[in-house]
Amino acid sequence: MGTMLALMVFASLSDRVGRRPLLAAAVLAAATSTALFLLADDVGTLLAARFLCGLGTGVFTATGTAALGELAGAKNTRRVSTVSTAANMGGLGLGTVAAGLFAQYGVDPAHLVFWVYLAGLVPAFLAVIVTPETVTARRRLAVSVRRPTVPGRRERRTEFLRAGTAVLAAFAVSGLFSSLVPSFLREQLHVHNVAAVGAEVGLLFIVALIAQVAAPERWVSGRWPAPAFLVAGVAVFEAGLRTRSLPTFAAGTLLAGTGIGLAFRRGVGVTQRLADPRRRADLLSTYFLFAYTGTLVPTLALELLDQTINQDVATLILAVAVAVAATPLANALSRRTAAPA
Repeated sequence: MGTMLALMVFASLSDRVGRRPLLAAAVLAAATSTALFLLADDVGTLLAARFLCGLGTGVFTATGTAALGELAGAKNTRRVSTVSTAANMGGLGLGTVAAGLFAQYGVDPAHLVFWVYLAGLVPAFLAVIVTPETVTARRRLAVSVRRPTVPGRRERRTEFLRAGTAVLAAFAVSGLFSSLVPSFLREQLHVHNVAAVGAEVGLLFIVALIAQVAAPERWVSGRWPAPAFLVAGVAVFEAGLRTRSLPTFAAGTLLAGTGIGLAFRRGVGVTQRLADPRRRADLLSTYFLFAYTGTLVPTLALELLDQTINQDVATLILAVAVAVAATPLANALSRRTAAPA
């Protein structure tokens, strides 16, 4: 919830006061959150730490992506979308794998992972300090809950909403997958090695990273490849759940990860291109609201459905819902409303 609040209130402030102050504040919020995790001895402190972590994440994603676009320039939109996707997907994949390794093999793993993360924030803070400020026309600070911003012109708004819906479906797949992997490996396949569980979850994001870097340009710029891979991935890893087959589940991971990487990279490119330069972080905040809504909904829905029906049935319902959400994005395979991202 901290991430959602940050995207609705704080992330777009960098359009007014500059990128560096918001990025520095996000690093400090992450450092404070990490310190609270290290010191926590009750649920309240853990919740406060998680909330601050979410605030930092929300500001990082929108403000950092906006700064990348401005530093690279309008002619390098594709490069920006690649770097942004690599940072997001690479961080998610590396973090999951590293946490699994620390939990399985590290000394005092409940604290080690946070000490390592805290150390990693030091070069991040230094990077923010030396990065040039890209917002030259500063305005008065005004904090308020913002309505999600969309482009004004109809054809541009349609293109943006397609990109936003695509990333919502993509992150819904990742949320569903991340919720299912630990219980599937532990209860169905009797895999109790935490490092192996972390590697399987991280594989989804690592594949997404590889896909957005190595995929042919026509896959990245087209509207149909991402939803096609997402639907196929959901179908295959659902089949793996039903047959209790790890190879089938892993194949679904490869397909879904490819769809996630393609959807995210294309969406960042579209958003950067359509954004008003004076309100770039504002539109990017809306884009990331789509993404994090997609992550949140399957996790909450699975918890609620598990209370009333069998988990296999709940999983199937969610898988079908995610596939239906992704399918409309594959319409008009050969039509285009705008130039490729």
